[in-house]
Amino acid sequence: MKEDQIREAVARRDHEAMEWVMNNYAGLLWKIIYSILHNASTEEIEECVADTFFSFWQNPLCFQPERSSLKNYLATIAKHKAIDRYRKWNRRSEISYEESIHFVQTEDTLSKLISKERQLELEQAIESFPEPDREILKRRFYEGQKPLEISEALSLHVRQVNNKIYRSKQWLRKWWL
Repeated sequence: MKEDQIREAVARRDHEAMEWVMNNYAGLLWKIIYSILHNASTEEIEECVADTFFSFWQNPLCFQPERSSLKNYLATIAKHKAIDRYRKWNRRSEISYEESIHFVQTEDTLSKLISKERQLELEQAIESFPEPDREILKRRFYEGQKPLEISEALSLHVRQVNNKIYRSKQWLRKWWL
């Protein structure tokens, strides 16, 4: 089946055409999404793959065969869906320092790997924080301690610990960009 025929068949709501697309591209989309959401459950990855196919099903005419292949078009949608999902998780919960570094590396792997020097610069940036901020960051992101545990260990209020984590992350985000 040619890609423009697939596009037209899906636009006509031909379920067989969509099934063909899913059978031929599910594995590729799975790999792309897994490379970004490596810590996600199988169900989460499957849901993201399904979201990708649903986007194509909803708007098949957005795919323009003369500009790109269907494979690249679906891969781009999958990448964006996975990154959006990752960002949504990031807003809802804390992630470890190692996970964030791994995500940056994984995301960049799609375009080019992040340099080792940049990673060392990030570690040096964390080392440059004054105490107790540096200790709080290390305990939170290297050791995975919760703010309550950190506050007890350093004799600080939990609110102070949370504020320092928040401010440090804001500074690191600005520095990283």
